[in-house]
Amino acid sequence: MNLYISAAIKELQEKLNAYLALLNYRYSNLCVKAELGALMPVTVAAEKEYNIEDVAKVATPDEYHFEIYPNHQDYQKHIIEAVFDVHPEFKMEVEKDPGDNGTTHIVYTMPEVDKNRRDLLNSTAKVFYEECNVDIEKECGKYILSMSDLDGHLSPEEFREISMVLKHTREDYREKSKDLHEKKLAEIEEAYQQYLSKQEEAVVDEQIDFTKGFRMNPDNY
Repeated sequence: MNLYISAAIKELQEKLNAYLALLNYRYSNLCVKAELGALMPVTVAAEKEYNIEDVAKVATPDEYHFEIYPNHQDYQKHIIEAVFDVHPEFKMEVEKDPGDNGTTHIVYTMPEVDKNRRDLLNSTAKVFYEECNVDIEKECGKYILSMSDLDGHLSPEEFREISMVLKHTREDYREKSKDLHEKKLAEIEEAYQQYLSKQEEAVVDEQIDFTKGFRMNPDNY
């Protein structure tokens, strides 16, 4: 394969990688679990604008919580405002730090996925997925057009080779975008099933509490 075509294929793959990265970024901000990528858009305005990692340490103690420890307590208010601007759906609490130093940190809990939120997340994930695939098809289409201009300069073997490479590249990136989409849908469904389990447990607990106070009076029989 000549150098021009090799360079063009590399350029195409770089563009397709960028579309997959954008899809992954969008999915990380379509918050179900506590993914660090969800905090990338957060800009903290203190003395100047900072990324959140510049003014705090971020931990994920489990899949559904962020813990944010400000480098200075003065930053806490600015961090809370900045996160709220990007993710108002997060549940926020301020907790005392371990020890007796009197400082606090911020805990964010991902919102529960009830039926309405599941439907919204699924439909939004589908829009992002379809937009990614449109971009993939668009870039592959541009590549086909650019290669057709070289038709008279390519041998039949080179033309077959480039056609095969393009076919495999397109299929590979469509499959990668599908994998990201299916992973996100599975994540949404897992959170929804956890929500249903909690609801069922709450109903059982209420029934148990009700029967605890119930006593038969033998005088009534």
